[in-house]
Amino acid sequence: MPNLLQIIMYLVNKIKWQNSLIQLLNDYITWLEDAGDRPPKGTDITKLDYNKLTLDDP
Repeated sequence: MPNLLQIIMYLVNKIKWQNSLIQLLNDYITWLEDAGDRPPKGTDITKLDYNKLTLDDP
C-alpha cells in the first residue's frame, strides 16, 4: 500500500498535468480569438457598419 507521501506526489503530478493542459487550451482559445475576423471584445455592435434592413413593398 502506498504511503501518504507517494499519494501526495501522485496528486501533485496530476495537478501539474492539468495545469499544463489548461494553459495549452487557453493558448488555443486565444489563438482562435485572434485568428477570427470578429470585432474585439467590448465593441459596441450598434456602431458597426452593417447593411441597413430594407423591406420590399407588399
